[in-house]
Amino acid sequence: MAVRSQEFPAVTNLEQPASVLPAGRSLYLEVFINDVSTKLVGNFIEMPDGGLAAAPQELKEVGLKPPEDIADAGGLVRLDQLADVSFRIDEVAQRLYVTAANDSREARMVDLGLRLQDRPAPQSGLGAVLNYSLFASSNTLFDKDVELFQGVSGGFDARAFSPYGTLSQSFIAGYSDGRLGGFTRLNTTWSYSDPDRLMTYRAGDFISGGLSWTRPVYLGGIQAQRNFHLRSDLVTLPLPSFGGTAAVPSTLEVYTQNVRTYSGDIQPGPFQVTNLPVFTGAGQAQVVLRDSLGRETTATLPFYASSMLLRQGLLDFSVEAGMARRNFGISSDDYDGRVMGVASARYGVTDRLTLEAHAEGGADLINGGIGAAFPLGAYGAASLAVAGSHHDRRTGSLVDASVEFGYDGWAINAHMQRAFGGYEDIASVTAEPVLDPDDFTRFSAGVPRSVDQVTLSVPMPIDFSSLNLSYTHLKSAEGENSQIVGLSYSQAIFKRSTLYATAFADLDDDSSYGVFAGISIPFNDEISASTGVEQGPEGLNVTADLAKSERAEDGSIGWRLRTSEGEVPNRSAAVSYRAPFARFEAGAQQFDKDFRVTGQMDGAIAVAGGGVFATNRIDDAFAVVDVGTPDVEVLHQNRPVGRTDSKGRILVTGLNSYELNTVSIDPKNLPVDADVPATKETVVPADRNGVVLKFGVSEAAQAALVTLVDSSGTPLEAGLSGRVDGGTEDFVVGYDGQAYIKGLGKQNSVQVERADGGSCRAEFPFEAARGRQVVIGNVVCQ
Repeated sequence: MAVRSQEFPAVTNLEQPASVLPAGRSLYLEVFINDVSTKLVGNFIEMPDGGLAAAPQELKEVGLKPPEDIADAGGLVRLDQLADVSFRIDEVAQRLYVTAANDSREARMVDLGLRLQDRPAPQSGLGAVLNYSLFASSNTLFDKDVELFQGVSGGFDARAFSPYGTLSQSFIAGYSDGRLGGFTRLNTTWSYSDPDRLMTYRAGDFISGGLSWTRPVYLGGIQAQRNFHLRSDLVTLPLPSFGGTAAVPSTLEVYTQNVRTYSGDIQPGPFQVTNLPVFTGAGQAQVVLRDSLGRETTATLPFYASSMLLRQGLLDFSVEAGMARRNFGISSDDYDGRVMGVASARYGVTDRLTLEAHAEGGADLINGGIGAAFPLGAYGAASLAVAGSHHDRRTGSLVDASVEFGYDGWAINAHMQRAFGGYEDIASVTAEPVLDPDDFTRFSAGVPRSVDQVTLSVPMPIDFSSLNLSYTHLKSAEGENSQIVGLSYSQAIFKRSTLYATAFADLDDDSSYGVFAGISIPFNDEISASTGVEQGPEGLNVTADLAKSERAEDGSIGWRLRTSEGEVPNRSAAVSYRAPFARFEAGAQQFDKDFRVTGQMDGAIAVAGGGVFATNRIDDAFAVVDVGTPDVEVLHQNRPVGRTDSKGRILVTGLNSYELNTVSIDPKNLPVDADVPATKETVVPADRNGVVLKFGVSEAAQAALVTLVDSSGTPLEAGLSGRVDGGTEDFVVGYDGQAYIKGLGKQNSVQVERADGGSCRAEFPFEAARGRQVVIGNVVCQ
């Protein structure tokens, strides 16, 4: 059999216009590059003159790099116009053999990024939750002139949820001297999140959006905000990438900070690895190519990932309008009467440039600014921003700059901000200064005139040790200066223990300083001890702590003993207990000659799924799990959380909104005759929502294990399917003619499809037997 093959020389002169001969027949050919199969079939067009052409995208997909702007009028690129490329066609084998230099090959993409998962639509239920925290304290125990009971204070966070969003209300209140008092409203907010558009909408009380060089404020109004947290699998940082070339078929391994993050086979030719999974800051990636003989080629690549930057094409923004809130936590309804608007945005122009913009104002305030963030090679990132304002016939400006740098264990972060003239923002215009009794300003919300911050992390020659230095300079709007320097050092010893020392001083205030040194010793995963010495303006103190941490599971007990011995002794003891319905803590404290005892109770009441549940605090989503039978163990993310109550239900807390949560049951405690449709469910709850999961387990199920035989008494062959007359669910015949048949009544008729295309029928009675499996033998099917 003849095999037609053609050899075309490489053409390096790309100045000639592409041929516009009419296209010929279409060929689907397996592509080999440099005698190695790409395991891809390409769609090519055979031209009338014997040449071969393909669409530019088709060439890229099979591994060839088409130059730009050489496609003909039909959008095709001729292979004989590719530089350093020759080819031949094996028509019988339907193969295309290409010889190409590395520069003429499209790099194979190895994407290590997380794929956006296909997940169920978020579920929303109907219900309400009331979180509460109650605190009670005595007065001095041994003072006969005061009442023993000081009172009770409480913090409450209530919310009602539905498919239309979540309405939340938080407040604090107290009880003392026989009457209620101290009621203060904190937040009243309705919120709704749209995970498809990555948007969150709020109405009520909220914190405005902003940038690193702006000051967010508390507003009462409306807000629309981009919310990337609705997709935990979406990476917003620009991730590092690198390229290389494999001379022979090899195994490619990628290590990030000595942890293997990828391993896979790669064909000869150029490759490009993108979206390395990294953490923020400086790091190193190692790329290892290993051929079939075990020979390795290793390259080390430094990188720097920064939260200053957005990936190319991503837009982050926040827009809000409302009245600034003042005296939060003190007054329930103190709002500035003027309506203000705020808008902030960040956009990833490229992976190496993120632009920022901000505007705010209202009444007689106008404020706006722009900024940019960019990487500093593979070792850092920086940002610059300028802003201006006009208020009350005064203008001002602001300059802000930040730098991050990391190399060989060193890490430097520096931030500088300067305000000039009459620069104002919403915070400074709407806030009221706090005055002392002599009417001198004790606190002002004015924009600081200057801010300088530097932190330095220094690598140490001793393993498992760290040294950090810091400097902060602040010049307030009133011209008051503060310069604080700090130092911290830690050293791991004896595998798990840690020595540490910290110190700080205000260079502008001789009375503001402190030094602390100590050691922390964990005895096991729960009990730890620490002791230390501190020196400050109030003298020398020696401290000691012994504590057992409380686990996040029912029945867990925690406790703590603490003493601080010095000029004024301070001693305390506390014990806590986590019950299924609340958390309790009791404590006693001595401060100098003052003795008092305290008590605290934290918990929640949830109304959902037709029930009322008392449980521990619920800060995010939860599920009412309805198993259908009591005393069944329920697990969340494979961690036991409890057993169902007498009604077969249990409240499972700790679910994460807009993420996949797995809830399962352990069927070992189920009766043998129980019908278990499923033992695991996956749910994606909406924001701080409660959902109902029904496993539908039923005891004394209308089911039996039936042995089906033919007229000769031989069991029906395995694999046949059948159905109960009037039923909707098929059953399958297993080995020895046994079939588990559900949906049975007192008298039943079933039809089984035979392998020869025919069918047979069988009839049998059924009577449920609670607590055991019903077995029916030798039912004739004919």
